[in-house]
Amino acid sequence: MITINNEPTAYTPIFLGTTQHSLRLSLETLIMVGMKLNDEIIETYNVTVSAIELGYLPSIGSEIAIDEITGSELSGFKAKIRQSDVKIQNTVSSELENLIELKNVGRYQLLKGKNNMTQELNVPELSNNNLILMRQLLGVTQQELAIAMDMSRKTVNRFETGEQKISDKFVNKLISVYPQLSEAIEVEVQFDWVSLTFPDLTSKQVIADVLRLQDNLFLERPTSQNFYTREMAFAGEKNIYIQDFAPVKNPETQAIEQKFGTTLYLTGKGTRLFEKALLEQNMNWRNFFEKARQYRGHLTRLDIAINDKWGLLKMNDLVKAVQEKRFWSKSKSYAVHGNVDDGWTVDFGKSPFVIRAYDKHKEQANKGTSFKDVKQRQLDEVASKMNAMPLRQALDGKRPMVVFEQEYKAMQRYRRAYEKRKQRMLEERQNDEK
Repeated sequence: MITINNEPTAYTPIFLGTTQHSLRLSLETLIMVGMKLNDEIIETYNVTVSAIELGYLPSIGSEIAIDEITGSELSGFKAKIRQSDVKIQNTVSSELENLIELKNVGRYQLLKGKNNMTQELNVPELSNNNLILMRQLLGVTQQELAIAMDMSRKTVNRFETGEQKISDKFVNKLISVYPQLSEAIEVEVQFDWVSLTFPDLTSKQVIADVLRLQDNLFLERPTSQNFYTREMAFAGEKNIYIQDFAPVKNPETQAIEQKFGTTLYLTGKGTRLFEKALLEQNMNWRNFFEKARQYRGHLTRLDIAINDKWGLLKMNDLVKAVQEKRFWSKSKSYAVHGNVDDGWTVDFGKSPFVIRAYDKHKEQANKGTSFKDVKQRQLDEVASKMNAMPLRQALDGKRPMVVFEQEYKAMQRYRRAYEKRKQRMLEERQNDEK
């Protein structure tokens, strides 16, 4: 039983993994939660929850002690933890610390002169030089930082000169005062897309043997992409999904035949969700790729994202430098796409190895994810559906976003019902053929 925006439901909340790029101890963590009913995940929510209140990270697929979810798709959802279930011993700090190390692939996979990836992942402590750099990037003086942190300027100066060791308490407070630091100092480099092809496996074998996730967390549905006929999607979404060939009946022998060959996709959010599964299996990315090779897995795509949270790299300056050929590259191939308003994209190299720089914020806005664009579009649709009456009269005194939420939920219900109906029709057709 869980309450969603003051509406009681019979759903059981299931933990599906962490979804954010970077993590910071003792602050809010973004996780994915599935709403389970009758052993089926009906819908999913990406919610923020206090890591301190959470107490520990559940295993993927297990129940999570959430009492209430509030918020919206546009403003984000927040979850409240059932207090009676909070652990007295807080173990989430060590778990998140391990997850932070696992996320930052750059420190152990991209170091110059290293032939092999190391097994141990080490996250350096915040040094006095790091603190000086961060203060300069924030554009504040020692005195301004001291006032914001509620301490003396002399204490800040002792931290920066190395006379006094920087404590975890100071770092946590620094992140609380300047939340933009939480993403900037933790994760620098990580995998953003992974796809692997397995010529000798089916999708269900990949789930059981390669991913080692619960098969009941995947929704089976038909597909026609990439010449495949079946798709298994984690929680019904295209974050972690596998495409292969559905079993068919041989019309001559009446035997059920299974064609082998499948492709596994871990998209941006999918890689972050799967990292929690790797942590549960006491594995890192190197272990995972080694295991995939044992099953004759072939890597078809690997994207490595370097997140410039501070905006140190100015896209307009980069484009100008490229256009004026003020750069050095082993590859002679390069290309510039886009414009100032929609955002620039700069590519160096050619397939299969390309380095791409682009403006993530503008790219997301062009997808229609900005609050302003979505809100106006939905309000226009509501007004049109209500015979173009004056908006205030049409909404009958309700707030515009309340009406939008109702429309959005209805759309989601229709989509889930349609997927279920298609699946039932497919199963009935397969049974008739038998």
